[in-house]
Amino acid sequence: MSSASEAINAAYRVLGLEPGSDYASVKSAFRAKVKVVHPDHVEPTADTLSRLQILLKAHEILKMCAPRQVEIVMTPEEARVGGLRTVDLDGRSAMMRVLPFTKTGAVVVPIGEPAWQVRILVRDPMADCTADEGPAERAAREEKARRLAEAEARAKANENAGLLTTFYERFVKSSPAARFARWVRKNAA
Repeated sequence: MSSASEAINAAYRVLGLEPGSDYASVKSAFRAKVKVVHPDHVEPTADTLSRLQILLKAHEILKMCAPRQVEIVMTPEEARVGGLRTVDLDGRSAMMRVLPFTKTGAVVVPIGEPAWQVRILVRDPMADCTADEGPAERAAREEKARRLAEAEARAKANENAGLLTTFYERFVKSSPAARFARWVRKNAA
């Protein structure tokens, strides 16, 4: 085992995490442990300051090495088809390839971003309206509902346009005989 991987594993042990944990769990474990030894919370002693230094060094190592993770929600149709997809990684866009027939829980690494992992959740936002939905799921459900409402409005508008056209053809538009009579009156004068 190399000294770099030993340092990374030691940093995970300092924070009480399993090796390979993502950066969000590193960050939360670091914050919880720092509260116990930080000079703002306890009287600074040589022991607490050395423990704080060790925690800071572990966080510094894992800040560079711990994988970042983000979740995206896909509809069953999108998961069935697969394809290329863009994903937002802390303000940067990255491309990732989603394989056809992807299942919930699949982890994909974006192209050119080995430090990131994208966890895929396959859910039908219209059918899975559960109380524990996250912001991404809620946004996807609202977007699908908005698209569905727009499609219904377009269909209703097309139906109304068809009725209006029928009314115009039957009652407003002049028959050929009426148009001929108008032409004769206009030209006879």
